[in-house]
Amino acid sequence: MILELDIGNSRLKWRLLADDGTRMEGGFAPHLPEPGQDYPWRQAGRAAPVRARIASVADASFNAALVRELEAEGTDCIEFARSTGHCGRLVSGYHEPERMGVDRWLALIAAAGRCPGAFAVVDAGSAITLDLVAADGAHQGGWIVPGLRMMRSALLAGTAGIRLPKVEVEAPAVPGRDTAGAVGFGTVLMARDFLVRRVDAFREQFPDAPLFVTGGDGERVAPPTVSNRVVVPELVLDGLAGAFA
Repeated sequence: MILELDIGNSRLKWRLLADDGTRMEGGFAPHLPEPGQDYPWRQAGRAAPVRARIASVADASFNAALVRELEAEGTDCIEFARSTGHCGRLVSGYHEPERMGVDRWLALIAAAGRCPGAFAVVDAGSAITLDLVAADGAHQGGWIVPGLRMMRSALLAGTAGIRLPKVEVEAPAVPGRDTAGAVGFGTVLMARDFLVRRVDAFREQFPDAPLFVTGGDGERVAPPTVSNRVVVPELVLDGLAGAFA
């Protein structure tokens, strides 16, 4: 088996593949597990994966603890993806390609494998990232803005007396009629307006460019009303095979 991991700032996504690449199972942990805790892909009676392919933006201590546990279980080949200057037809637009977040780079690799022309990728998690790729595979750069929870946390930290419900509700394009609605709806619409304006500007040059959507808040930031939307929940994980091809 092959274990694939997408380790973000606040949560971990995983899946197990058969040797031929068939997805066997997967899921996510809402919080990064502490070293020594049981990892979510472990199941009684299942053999340890022979290979692990990992995308991680976690700190070095978390990664080192993970490697020790995988090695102790018998995983022989453990590989961490790195951002590079090019992969297939995709060429990084960063002045220092290795400094681009590996999750963004892998999402672009996966999208480039699905689309032969121009495309955009939005990943809405702790932060919202939007990257643009021209028809020839040249990465045009992108943007990083606060994610929905980060925006709300910043607002609440600097404002007394605001309390928000824990349950998310869909944001209509109307003003909120209470403080919770004003904050909840406003932050979603703020993210959507940013996304739509930037994608529309990109499509002035590349009208048929699809928008690939991933991340926990991806479908809230890019709802079905966004044209030519392609939702791929495991886009970062999909990029791992291309990175190690």
